Amino acid sequence: MKVYYPSKTTGSAKKLEGSIYVITFFVSETPWPLNEKMELFKFVRDAESWLEGKAKEYGKTVRFVNGVHGLFEPFEIDVVPDYNSGTPQTDIAQKYLKAAGCPSDTTYPAWIKKNSGCDQSLVFIIANKKGRGYANPICWESNGPEGTILYHSEENKLIASSIIHEFFHLFGAVDLYETDVQSADNSARMEIMYPKEVMHNHYFPLAELEISPLTAWLVGLSEKEESWFETFLPL
Repeated sequence: MKVYYPSKTTGSAKKLEGSIYVITFFVSETPWPLNEKMELFKFVRDAESWLEGKAKEYGKTVRFVNGVHGLFEPFEIDVVPDYNSGTPQTDIAQKYLKAAGCPSDTTYPAWIKKNSGCDQSLVFIIANKKGRGYANPICWESNGPEGTILYHSEENKLIASSIIHEFFHLFGAVDLYETDVQSADNSARMEIMYPKEVMHNHYFPLAELEISPLTAWLVGLSEKEESWFETFLPL
């Protein structure tokens, strides 16, 4: 099977197992009501609870620990641009960690371990703005911080399943719908095999979402490697 570099071995979020520290940043260019941010933070916990439950089904123990910036007090930093306004930034995790006074280089995992006891971590940015979210998984041998940004607006409200989708990217999962690296044929094949797969179509209630054997293998929930996986892995 071809080597797929983001899977399992790189960055601060290597596989979905053990204790995982999530640093959530709420960022906005305008005043943001606390009750709305609290509701979104509940979605973060709902997503984490779903992931903890699914991991248990695979015989894995996952425990999320949360830290948050910008929930009760504004977090003073510019909102990261999204796909629709230019090239996505590849250093979003580092940018926000540095602004919060945290290590933002390869010393970050050791700092997290010392201060939280967690073996892994990720940075999650919720922006009060219309935009298209994206993840920045590390695709080379590094222990640096990994992060994702999702946008929330009246036109496009953030939901828990979107959080799960982006978190999975950081642990090595790939999109299973048609993209510039995933063919229409592959997307159609996945629609038949696992129509409610979280990396294929995550716009379902949490109780209906599926994890395919491929995604389970990529994020470290399963060690069972199957021959059909290769068809869906980017070169």
